[in-house]
Amino acid sequence: MGLGGNCYTPLVEKANSDYDKLRDILQTKSLRKGDFTLSSGKKSSYYLDCRLTTMDPNGALLIARLILQKIREEHIQAEAIGGLTLGADPIAASVAVVSALEGTPLHAFIVRKEAKSHGMQRFIEGFDAGPGARVIVVDDVCTTGASHQRAAERAEEAGYNVVAVFCVVDREEGGSELLRKKYPFYALFTAKDLL
Repeated sequence: MGLGGNCYTPLVEKANSDYDKLRDILQTKSLRKGDFTLSSGKKSSYYLDCRLTTMDPNGALLIARLILQKIREEHIQAEAIGGLTLGADPIAASVAVVSALEGTPLHAFIVRKEAKSHGMQRFIEGFDAGPGARVIVVDDVCTTGASHQRAAERAEEAGYNVVAVFCVVDREEGGSELLRKKYPFYALFTAKDLL
C-alpha cells in the first residue's frame, strides 16, 4: 500500500500496541507465582523467567522495537548493545537485527562471565571497536543490578563508554537505583506492571 492507504499506524499507537502485546506475552510465558529463591538469595512470591519471552519470536521482536523506540526518544547515540551472557544475548541479537531492518544498524555484543583461556582471551565478543565507542548495556531482569554492573565494568575495561543501561523488567529491589547513580537507566516494565 502507498502512503495514502490504511496501513499507516501512528508511532504512539503502534508503541502502545507493542507495549500491550509484550506485557501479555510476559504475563503468560514468563511470570510464575509461588515460593522462589532468586539468584540474589532473596525469597520471592513470584519469578520472572524472561528467557521464555526474549527467545519467543514475537517477544523478541516486540522487545527490540520498544528498546529501539526508547533509544530514539531519548536521543541515545550508541554503536552497540549487549550484556552479560545469557540473559542479554537474545535481546542484543534481536535489537541488532531489527535495527538493521529499520535502517539504523546497532551491533550486538556478548560479555562473557569469564575470559576465554585461549585465542584473544577476551571478555567481550562480537564487537571490536576502538576506545571511546559508545555502548548500551542490557539484561532481561534487574534485581540487584549486579549483572548490569558487571557487564558495564567489562565494557569500560575494554575502553567503551557506557551511555545507557536497559532491562526488560525492573523488579524495583534496589538494583535500578544503584545503576541510576552512574548511568541513564531504562526499563520497559516494572514488576508491578506485570503483577
